[in-house]
Amino acid sequence: MSFQHDQMAHAATSRLLGDIRRGNNGWLPAGRLTNVSTYWQGVIDWPRPDNAFQDLSRGSSLAVEFKPPGHGKSEYVRGLGQALTYLDAFELALLIVPSRAIDGFDIAEYLGAILNSDYAAALAIGVMAFAANPAELRIVVPVRPRAGDAPPLPSGRTVFWAYWRDLSQHDLYMLLVLLDKKQCTFDEAYDLYWKRRMARAARTWEGKPRKKPDATKSFASEQANDGLSMRHVALIDSSWRLTAEGYELLRTGKVYGPESQAFLSKLAQRVLLDGRHLELIFWIEETQRRLALADKQEHLQFRSSLDRELQGAGIIPHLPIATGKTTFLRDEPKLWNKLGLLVTGPRSYFFPGEGYRFNWRQIVSVVSMT
Repeated sequence: MSFQHDQMAHAATSRLLGDIRRGNNGWLPAGRLTNVSTYWQGVIDWPRPDNAFQDLSRGSSLAVEFKPPGHGKSEYVRGLGQALTYLDAFELALLIVPSRAIDGFDIAEYLGAILNSDYAAALAIGVMAFAANPAELRIVVPVRPRAGDAPPLPSGRTVFWAYWRDLSQHDLYMLLVLLDKKQCTFDEAYDLYWKRRMARAARTWEGKPRKKPDATKSFASEQANDGLSMRHVALIDSSWRLTAEGYELLRTGKVYGPESQAFLSKLAQRVLLDGRHLELIFWIEETQRRLALADKQEHLQFRSSLDRELQGAGIIPHLPIATGKTTFLRDEPKLWNKLGLLVTGPRSYFFPGEGYRFNWRQIVSVVSMT
């Protein structure tokens, strides 16, 4: 995974979703994804597509695997295998590849010929290719209709990016320590941290002690929020135990400390990639440029305008009436600011008349870390 991969995948995805919602979907089986299709809001541990769309009105879904240029033939053949696995959870699949592999071989036509062969003609997979610009796609093989029953729409969550509320880097590190030391589940670690003697170690992002918890208080809400945060950025798995990424972040914290730039950068990498915040940032960056100047004068107004535009484009769902939030995009910029992913002005990370200024140098650096 690289910054270039995600950037190019976003350009292709933006083009595809726009075409689908405008009715330019002749490369899809008739009557499946229509002009009310939206970005899929779910999460799958593995195999997880680069992007996906869904149409609730038809109960249909499409998973997309994107491969950037600069690779050998085997990488693009591997992409066809990935697209095949997506059919286990999605109705349809699409593979997007450059026209040629790094050695000049016409890989797109080769993969198209495979799908057009007798033994593969029934697969509900299509291939698109690009020469240089991933937003300029040509159809190699249209996506074919699914033979037999399609799987139900994959269950999703409210938004496609990682949920994150009040969990600070200090509290996160202590939870990682407990998960490792006690070899316990997240719920057990949380109970140790908040409901027992370790509650006094809780800190805000700035390192200040958190308010002493009320012994009679239920921590169910905070526990659910923090667990989802760690789950969505791949620090704990579906059984709520440490992953390889969780151990890697823990090692960084042990060596450098949770307040270190090394720890924050590793956390930012998980948030941007596994948490798909990089994808959200791409959408915001491109959307805020289109907003009228009058919609970018005040922060809350700006967030409301962003929500409206992203909802209208099918990127995020409408905010549930019952929620106490005024906009979907509320806590995410706060997290980006803590992680150094936003440029900060004299008083705020919101710039009137502009919106957010993303620290692209830091973002690219974090995403590209090994």
